[in-house]
Amino acid sequence: MLKFVFASALALAAVPTLAAEPFNGPYVGVQGGWQQDRQTLRLTDNGVTARATNRNSGFAYGGQIGYDLRLSPGTVLGGEVAVTGRTGTGTLSDGTGSVDISQGRTIAATARLGYLLDPQGLLYVRGGYANTRFTVDDGFGATSGNRDGFTAGVGYERMLGSNVSARLEYAYSGFGSEDLPDVATGIGVDTADVKFNRHAVTAGLNYRF
Repeated sequence: MLKFVFASALALAAVPTLAAEPFNGPYVGVQGGWQQDRQTLRLTDNGVTARATNRNSGFAYGGQIGYDLRLSPGTVLGGEVAVTGRTGTGTLSDGTGSVDISQGRTIAATARLGYLLDPQGLLYVRGGYANTRFTVDDGFGATSGNRDGFTAGVGYERMLGSNVSARLEYAYSGFGSEDLPDVATGIGVDTADVKFNRHAVTAGLNYRF
């Protein structure tokens, strides 16, 4: 009996292990890179409107978990949830007043559709829902809130081994606009609002199961 078990184990060990099909199944990973948040402040007073745009860049960092499904030999459909943060604070000023704006965490739930340029390389587009947190400080007080929006982008991912892949991705995100009555009161104008959008270029590593 022991001889049979030992012989069976040797036979199984001799069978070559089949590599997992690239871009098919679950994965978890990390990402980091450049992110630029742009806010446009609009102030209206006595029928006159002034605008100021702030572009502030920082280091974006975070992680993701997702699942890819091979729809055909050359097509991949995937879903992903990512959580990211960003360093840095920007200041919006039009000469009348100013506000400091900082970016908090962002949660994104997206789908992607990709085409295999070769068995190890995937070119894809991505789009979906994003929610981010902003803090606005006008010197009289700070107000924080979450904003819903969208994100869309394009990227390229390549297998580095049987279980590890690397990617490079560009994404644009929009988070609408928000009225700022406290800011308007604080700086003495009729109305104030701010529009939020974002550009990001990130690199990532994924471990595939």
